[in-house]
Amino acid sequence: MLVDTTVWAWIGVLAMVAGTIPPLWAWYSRSSATGESHAVYYATLAGVTGVAALAYLAMALGVGTLSIATGELEVVRYVDWLVTTPLLLLYLGLLARPSRGVLAGLIGIDVVIIAGGIAAAATAGTVSWVAFGVAGVAYLGLVYGLLVSLPRSASAEGDRVRAVFGTLRNITVVLWTLYPVVWLLAPTGFGLLTPATEMLVFVYLDVVSKVGFVVVAVAGADALDRLGAERGLDAGSDGIDFDVDPDAEEHTTVLGDD
Repeated sequence: MLVDTTVWAWIGVLAMVAGTIPPLWAWYSRSSATGESHAVYYATLAGVTGVAALAYLAMALGVGTLSIATGELEVVRYVDWLVTTPLLLLYLGLLARPSRGVLAGLIGIDVVIIAGGIAAAATAGTVSWVAFGVAGVAYLGLVYGLLVSLPRSASAEGDRVRAVFGTLRNITVVLWTLYPVVWLLAPTGFGLLTPATEMLVFVYLDVVSKVGFVVVAVAGADALDRLGAERGLDAGSDGIDFDVDPDAEEHTTVLGDD
């Protein structure tokens, strides 16, 4: 049985590198039915696993760990989550196309959750549990946004877009809910898991929640051609304009028009 945390970190590196290949290959080889490259979508997906691969490489090399009074703090792991979880939310937003305020709010809540986790891991006693509680309450708000707010926007898209969004959203909600459970069982919480087992479980969750998300998203990339087909593209909305050609207004893609 593999029990060394370094071994699990290297497995994480290999898995994340493998997960980065599909979006990069799709970006390079595919052309959409509308002639758009969908570069923002593929770059977002590649960024998720690419950043995670670098984070696991740092952990495998013993970099990014800070010795504090409460033990060892894997700073690089939290930096990974601070970057990759907003990217995952961004991709869901690119599919659902909510207003910029809704998407920014969800990403802001996500940052609060990660910050709460860092504070909880870096402290002890009452302060640690209060920080964990704040992060938990914030997570409930994020789940509400994913289950209610984003689907309201996605409902304006076609059936294929809604199907892909729903699958990715469900992957995210189910797997992200397991992270605080592992945190509670790990040395950061009740100490029921060894550091090696903690690393094993986190690697597994990261692979499924990130690589799995990316693979499903690439497999459902045909949905990108259907974005806005049901309601049309409104260049005058309050959404974010991702069109790389300012003169091609007919191809403008926006993020929401609520």
